[in-house]
Amino acid sequence: MIESDAVIKFAVVGLGHIGKRHATMVQEHPEAELVALVDVMSKEDLGLSDLDVPLFPDVESMLSAGIDLDVVNICTANGLHSAQALKALEHKKHVVVEKPLGLYTANCEQVISTALNVSRQVFCVMQNRYSPPSIWLKGLMDEKKLGEINMVQLNCYWNRGDQYYKKGSWKGTKEMDGGSLFTQFSHFIDMMYWLFGDITDINARFENFGHKDSTEFEDSGFVTFKFVNGGMGSLNYSTAV
Repeated sequence: MIESDAVIKFAVVGLGHIGKRHATMVQEHPEAELVALVDVMSKEDLGLSDLDVPLFPDVESMLSAGIDLDVVNICTANGLHSAQALKALEHKKHVVVEKPLGLYTANCEQVISTALNVSRQVFCVMQNRYSPPSIWLKGLMDEKKLGEINMVQLNCYWNRGDQYYKKGSWKGTKEMDGGSLFTQFSHFIDMMYWLFGDITDINARFENFGHKDSTEFEDSGFVTFKFVNGGMGSLNYSTAV
């Protein structure tokens, strides 16, 4: 475990846009230290030539290098998250993982179970819970100031043009992306779960209206369900608006 007054040492896996933000935030925090990077690209290609931190080509080589390390931040393609989290946990490192934790329930359960077995923390990045409007709304719900909630409707309408789904990228692939509910709208699903609880009796219809040539999955859907705590709800979403 980490001593309360110790500097926490981080590795960042995946140095795309989000991974670079993780690295910058670690470097800017006085109680944190960036000690390792992992990416298949070189520092030169990543634009990180001036960063005096060792770069490894994969998680295995980084974890086997004997670096003094506390936390592994995983910022890679969605389909890699659970496997890389498991590798870090098996080396008894804490894990910060960008959403989603995994693309399948079994993957997520394995990560959580392993974390419990090795007494390490796993934090999946769902930062919208910490925004002032979210905290305010959660307070209203906890204090029951809105009364009994019987119906919830969640509408998520975005635009993701073909320029977003570049050929050769993991985005748009079923294996590495997983779909719009993972990449675009999981934050809103998390907020709904946080505010109203778990759901059951799920029915859904999906369609691909605007990305038939650029994605391997649907871009729009209607989902209806019941809340375990009572009431019913729906999720309507699209990236084709």
